[in-house]
Amino acid sequence: MSRALLIIDMQKFVEDRINKGVHFYPSDAISNMTAVLSQFRQEQALVAHVVHQTPDEGSVLHQDSPFYPVLSDFSPTPDEHVFIKRTSSAFASTDLKQYLDEKGISEVVVMGAVAGFCVNSTVRHGSDLGLKMTVVKDAVLSFDLPDAQREEKNIHDVTMKLLEAGFARMVFADDC
Repeated sequence: MSRALLIIDMQKFVEDRINKGVHFYPSDAISNMTAVLSQFRQEQALVAHVVHQTPDEGSVLHQDSPFYPVLSDFSPTPDEHVFIKRTSSAFASTDLKQYLDEKGISEVVVMGAVAGFCVNSTVRHGSDLGLKMTVVKDAVLSFDLPDAQREEKNIHDVTMKLLEAGFARMVFADDC
């Protein structure tokens, strides 16, 4: 079984939220992500990146926004494909599934942002398409919701449990 690493939406909006004091969980998610990415690159395994882009000018995720680019720690190498998505699921608005099929990939290891949104949608969709989905649970970011009071851990825990219940295998960064 061939596997690939899929990095979801690790763009500057993540750093901006953290810098603005938005609570996130787990606190070591980004360092765990960089460790997993380094491991996959050392193994010369397939790495693919997903970048969220919205058409609305002024949006944080519009291509002209300073918060749109990929964070420097996750900059793709020349041999790593980048998929630009306009939907929550990376499979819905890209040719990601076709790409994985062409590369002979049957297991997709997922990490990135944000757990309750694009990670959740992508993992469920990938599972529905017949892929073996694996989530690196300590390498997936959850943010507190606006007007919530420190719910980031609850959001993360519930999302991970729901995905584990029928859509994905859960692992920790050290187990990749």
